[in-house]
Amino acid sequence: MPEFRPYRRILALIRFDAMDGATAEKALMLARLNQAQLDFLHLIEPDGTLDGGYPGSTRQATALDLERASLRRLDFLAARLGAGEARCHAIYGPLRQGFRQYVRDAQPDLIVTGEQTAYLDGPHDVLVLSGAHRSQGGRLLAMLMSLLGLRQRARVRPLMR
Repeated sequence: MPEFRPYRRILALIRFDAMDGATAEKALMLARLNQAQLDFLHLIEPDGTLDGGYPGSTRQATALDLERASLRRLDFLAARLGAGEARCHAIYGPLRQGFRQYVRDAQPDLIVTGEQTAYLDGPHDVLVLSGAHRSQGGRLLAMLMSLLGLRQRARVRPLMR
């Protein structure tokens, strides 16, 4: 049986979406459990609609502004979670290239993400979290009962005095 070795470098891919909290919390928990270095990374994909019309003076200035803004958001996320030990990174450019460059430099053992993408393959483990799904049980039961011609009883009863 192979020997278990703890993770030493954990990367949380932060997309600034609904999964951020869960992704960051899970990565933080695993980093603390393994006494590992924790990094938050946000990849900024270039926007083709801005070509020729960047809000900054140049494309490079815009990229730098977007990276700075992303770093502020990552710092805020880390502070909100009490993860002062997390290192925050933002990379502007093609997602695959930015990710591969980061992995070559940082060499994480585990990547925690909220979405599976093709560029995540490599010599590291990947933990893909999924969003919470609402139970459809109540709605399905109501549909079945209406098809059968049955009425639902009121679920809330008045308080007895």
